[in-house]
Amino acid sequence: MKNILLLTSVYPADDLPNDITPVVHYFAREWVNMGYKVLVVHNIIFYHQIIHYLFRMFENLIAKHYDYKFPTQQFATEKNYILDKVPVFRVPILKKFPQAFFSKKTQNKQLKKIKKIIENQRFTPDVIVGHWANPQLFLVKELGQLYKSKTSVVLHNDVEIISKIYGNVANEIVRSINVWGFRSKDIKSRFERLFGKAGQSFLCYSGIPADNLNPPVRTFKNGIKNFLFVGMLIPRKFPTILVEAISHTFKGENFHITFIGEGPEREKIQNLATKLNISGKLSMMGRVPRDEVFQLMNQSDCFIMISKRETLGLVYLEAMGKGCITIGSKGEGIDGIIEHGKNGFLCNAGNHDELAVLLKNISKLPPDELTAISNNAIKTASELTDKKAATHYIESILQ
Repeated sequence: MKNILLLTSVYPADDLPNDITPVVHYFAREWVNMGYKVLVVHNIIFYHQIIHYLFRMFENLIAKHYDYKFPTQQFATEKNYILDKVPVFRVPILKKFPQAFFSKKTQNKQLKKIKKIIENQRFTPDVIVGHWANPQLFLVKELGQLYKSKTSVVLHNDVEIISKIYGNVANEIVRSINVWGFRSKDIKSRFERLFGKAGQSFLCYSGIPADNLNPPVRTFKNGIKNFLFVGMLIPRKFPTILVEAISHTFKGENFHITFIGEGPEREKIQNLATKLNISGKLSMMGRVPRDEVFQLMNQSDCFIMISKRETLGLVYLEAMGKGCITIGSKGEGIDGIIEHGKNGFLCNAGNHDELAVLLKNISKLPPDELTAISNNAIKTASELTDKKAATHYIESILQ
């Protein structure tokens, strides 16, 4: 049996906000189901109370300018819990300011806490993996040397921060990691431009639950009329562009756009719909349970999210698994999984004119061609289930 120590800055829990991405947990959960012994250390970042207060005061304003949702509540107490048979140790780590780096003193203090957990659990890691470079890169390197473990760090759009943190010794630290994981082809390319090709690396794509692969029978005899967006309503996801492009392309026709999610762009979307006289063709669902999201995917013909700085986005795979004609962004995390014209379509992030032309071209496709693209999307999603993604991940490290 292999023992896997997993370090991460983001991990779900019952007492944390429910919009925290569970992607790292899905890997850990599958490894446990596969027979590995897993121990998770959640290096949860917290700030002084005044910083969290400011996050609450200016939450909507911050969301317009930053990709990351800063925590409005402070979690500064250690906590141990088990989630889906995965033991998790939450170890808070203080950050003075947003986007600041952790001091060497803070990192060493965190290292000592993690070593104590490992010793108390009598857990000798064979493999140590980390998600997000700051502060995981330092911790994985140090723990890997201490326990003579194989090491891996997975990057989530945080490539450039490595050089900023470590300066002249960045290349040396990069070379100390045995296997590098990248959440998208773009992240891999950016890494290689800065540090050259990693000796051993893999693309760390997420998966979806196998039981979600139960798409409805689709004929597309009416073309594409029902459109869906699922995600935070923030500027970098360009939700208003969808409204403009769809209303322009299908002017005078019957269509419907459903938005699932909340955020500062909600009012803009509603005001735009009023201006375009299509309010009756728009549904703003807010946050809905996961099962209801899947039901709405079943009822939709086309899923669109042309975000920038989108690492991957499980929602694309979920929509593809339901057979939706899926439109994602060129050069972002889904590019490479979506093959333009084969199992979905790609559009430059936030490009209104390009999206309008693309929608017009898709609307002209015959039903059998749309059905073929839909079936190809389902096939692609079926190759990226949680189990298959987790198997690929750990086998890429152990090989």
